[in-house]
Amino acid sequence: MLEREIYNKGRLLVTQVSGEVKSQELIDHVFWLIDSHNIGEIQPGYDQVVYTIDIESLNIKEEDVLRLTEISTGLGQIRGKFRTVIIATEPTELKLASFYQSLLEDSDIEVGICSSFEEAFAWLGCENPEPEKYK
Repeated sequence: MLEREIYNKGRLLVTQVSGEVKSQELIDHVFWLIDSHNIGEIQPGYDQVVYTIDIESLNIKEEDVLRLTEISTGLGQIRGKFRTVIIATEPTELKLASFYQSLLEDSDIEVGICSSFEEAFAWLGCENPEPEKYK
């Protein structure tokens, strides 16, 4: 399941991933990002923090990460440059996040990988919008 919180008038998005994670859900999230940018809910040059909690299963393969990248750099290129930081601490999460990061090296999407909220918000250079929630 994905849950999103939008902050700073659409300049910051915090996305929680939990439960049974399937690739289609992440693909749907990328399309939601594109649509939300098109209607002005998400602003150009936005920042995104993605984190996991209570993962029951992670059903994502490298082919799925390739598809996410294709959508982000193809249809999603109208969003322009933005930054995403992924909080990853488990080996599988780290592997997928690193693969995603490597695929986007030459794009307008900057991807960071951190191990905590403190590190993630510092990497983005913004304040934690809800320190009690994101700790």
